[in-house]
Amino acid sequence: MTKDMPQPLIERLAENAEQVAFGWRREAWQAAMYDDDATLALLDRLGENVDRETTRTVVLEELSAGRVTPAFVAAMIWGHGMTGYGPARVRWVLTGVRGRTSITAPIRSDVLEKLTDGAKVARESGPVEGFRYMNNSGKILHLGGSFFTKWLYFTTAVDGIADPNAAPILDAQVAGWLREHNVESLRIDKTPAYENYLRLLVDWGQRSGRAPAQVEAAIFHLATGR
Repeated sequence: MTKDMPQPLIERLAENAEQVAFGWRREAWQAAMYDDDATLALLDRLGENVDRETTRTVVLEELSAGRVTPAFVAAMIWGHGMTGYGPARVRWVLTGVRGRTSITAPIRSDVLEKLTDGAKVARESGPVEGFRYMNNSGKILHLGGSFFTKWLYFTTAVDGIADPNAAPILDAQVAGWLREHNVESLRIDKTPAYENYLRLLVDWGQRSGRAPAQVEAAIFHLATGR
């Protein structure tokens, strides 16, 4: 059964507007990633503002060079925006340790392997299988669907931010927007829900001449202002 597109989304897609870049807190990220030279080098050369395209480029460059930690951090800088808690939360993910003691805990190699494998699964087998992996056998402590879908998006948007094969982001803001507009109530921690979400984006994309990731980006903007 097809779902009607809410009018604000129709209007946003018709504008074909790109995301506005936003600033980030360089010093806070440097403090959180003090012990990883490759990430510090990336943080030094990142511009004052980030957007989907600049983030996509950096993530793919770092990942292709085998530098998984800076690739992940770049995706999370965009993902957390100006919330303030991003650096600490990302440290929790990379070390598996929650709280202040995470700052002295080492970055775990198994976490980096799971991030690498998640990107590979999503590229080779599609967004749903990438989600399934990262939500089950590849699950990483302190990394839920709201943020691992951001990782999957940037690592699969190989041919641009509107790559038709890119894994769309599904976070609490996107799910909330869909619920508030009486479209669908989605769990962001369930693979079948992500599959339904992707099916919805494909349908709306076909009706509007957009890729699923473009529909997601429009919803994300309407939900967050970014």
